[in-house]
Amino acid sequence: MFGKLLKNDLKAQWHSISTIFLCIAFIVVGAEIFTLTSKVQAITVMGGMLVCLALGFACIVVLIAVALMFSKTMFGRAGYLTLALPVKTSSLLISKTVSGLIWIFSVYALFIGSLFLWVYQVKQTLGDQMISSVEDILSIFGVPSFLTIFIGIIFFLISLAVITLVMVQALQLSITLSNISPVSKFGNLGIIVMFFVIFLVVQFVTTELSEYFPIGFVVTSDTVKFTSDIARTKASLGGAGLSIGICGSIFRLLAAIGLHYPTVYLIQKKINIK
Repeated sequence: MFGKLLKNDLKAQWHSISTIFLCIAFIVVGAEIFTLTSKVQAITVMGGMLVCLALGFACIVVLIAVALMFSKTMFGRAGYLTLALPVKTSSLLISKTVSGLIWIFSVYALFIGSLFLWVYQVKQTLGDQMISSVEDILSIFGVPSFLTIFIGIIFFLISLAVITLVMVQALQLSITLSNISPVSKFGNLGIIVMFFVIFLVVQFVTTELSEYFPIGFVVTSDTVKFTSDIARTKASLGGAGLSIGICGSIFRLLAAIGLHYPTVYLIQKKINIK
C-alpha cells in the first residue's frame, strides 16, 4: 500500500515540479555547452563554477517547492481528499517526506555531479602542475591531499543528507503548526519563524551533544583512523589530517525521526483544514 501511495505522490508532484527541472536542464546544458566549447581558460573555469552556483540555488528552489506541495496537498483544498484516504496518517506523512527527498536529492546529485565535472575541467584546463600547487596550499591548512578532500566530501554528503531530512521534517512540522489556531493567524511569516526556530534548536542541541561524544575519523594522506577522541588522535599525528565527527549526524538523524511524531499527532488531533 505504501508503494502505491508513494507512486501516486510522485506522479502528482511531477506536474508541479517538472517546470523547475526543465528550467534547470535548460540553464545547465546551455552553460555547459558554452563552457566546453570555449577556448578561453577563464571562461571555462568560471563557466563551470556558475553551473555549480546555479544548481546550488536550484536546491533551495526545490526545497521551497516541496514545502509548498506539502502544504497544498495536506492542508489546502486537496487536504480533505488526502486525509480521507484509508491509510494511516503516519504513512501519508512518510510518503510526503520520501517523495520530497527524492526531488531534493535529485537536484543534489546534479549539483555534486557538476562540482566534480568542474574540478575535472579545471584540472584539464590548468594542468597537473596547478593541481600540485593547490595541494601544497592545502597542506598548509592541514589538508594533506585531494584524496583526503574526496573522503571528506563523502562524509559531507552523508551529513548534508541528514541535515536535509531535518529541514524537511522541520518544514512539515512548521507548516502543520501554522494550520492550528492561534498560530494560523501569523500565516507564512509564522511558518518561516517556526522553521528556523525548530531547525536551529535541533542544530544547536545536536552539536552540543556531539561535543560530549567526539567519535569519528581522522583522515591523513595514507590512512583513515577511527577514534573515540578525535582531538587526541589528531594531536598524536602532529595535528595533520582531516577531522570528521559522526555523532552529530547520528543525533540529527534521531532528531529528524523524532520530529515526525508531533507532526502526526497534530494532523490527527488538532488540524484545521482550510
